[in-house]
Amino acid sequence: MTASSPSAHDRRTFLRGGAVLGATLAAAAAGSPAAMAKVAGGFGPIDRDAVTPGDIAILRFLAAAELLEDDLWQQYCELAVANPSYNKALRRIDRSLIRYVCDDRDDERSHAALINSFLAAIGEEPINLDPFRTLPSVDVPGAEDRGRLTNLTRLTVDTSWYTRYRSADNPDFGATFPQLVEIQNRPTIPTRALSQAKMQGVAHSAAFHFAAIEQGGSSLYCSLIPKASSLDVLRILAAIGPTEVYHFSAFHKSLEGLFGLDTKDGLRFPNLRRNRELSEAIFPEPTRFLREDLALCSVIRPCSTENAGAVAAATGLAQSGLFAGQSQQFFDAVTALATAADAAQREV
Repeated sequence: MTASSPSAHDRRTFLRGGAVLGATLAAAAAGSPAAMAKVAGGFGPIDRDAVTPGDIAILRFLAAAELLEDDLWQQYCELAVANPSYNKALRRIDRSLIRYVCDDRDDERSHAALINSFLAAIGEEPINLDPFRTLPSVDVPGAEDRGRLTNLTRLTVDTSWYTRYRSADNPDFGATFPQLVEIQNRPTIPTRALSQAKMQGVAHSAAFHFAAIEQGGSSLYCSLIPKASSLDVLRILAAIGPTEVYHFSAFHKSLEGLFGLDTKDGLRFPNLRRNRELSEAIFPEPTRFLREDLALCSVIRPCSTENAGAVAAATGLAQSGLFAGQSQQFFDAVTALATAADAAQREV
């Protein structure tokens, strides 16, 4: 998946492209209508010859990842909108969560569509996970009766990101972080009729899962961007990746509305509303990055292939229970896509 491409951009090609772009911009500044149209019309035709096998491997994994996200956010959106008890419980945390969840679904769906359409445009087979939509919907009001890719009924949610971003340490340098809340083998959507107190525990767990999913996506794109060779592929990754950070930030901020809760069955949530010093510290603290001897910097972390790459992302999702009930063929397919994406290397 990392075979060398003789038509990859070399330094002369880059300089020629830069000269053409500079001339076009200069003409546009001078008021040439034709040049203005060229600048405004986009980035030009896709340079298929510059797209390497490694680039394709990256895009194929990301297409699968975005389709999986579309599936889980679809479930969240259906129930956040149409299940009255779940809707009420989410709104008690942050009334904007319903909108955030459904808008996130739309965004992830658009990411998958763009990546798949790019693959088709360069003559590659788009990713289609429909054969794996074998998991059942939950049997509660608001849930559509359709096959699912993901399972939101028995999740173990990583909440260590909450303390990580408030620390000057970085997991890429070996740091570990405690869980803010121990959410283990819990539903994040209603699975049956529940008391309002139990439903609130489900919503609290979901609020942390919303942010955890988007934090994982932020780190994933961060890890894959340096592996891209084609400028077109790099543009795709550099444009989509920040929207994952955008989502993470919104869900992170929504936790400022989290109130203390004890479900009486081992699940306890802190009262973040009363701890503004902690809850409002949503911007990443400066940390070590790239090398030990460089200045501390506020960055997304982790970003290393080991901690944030495709295999790490897929493994983390699998261990969380998100794919509980899926076939071995599904796991084999995701593992193959992830391994190929991580093996990609930038060609210069």
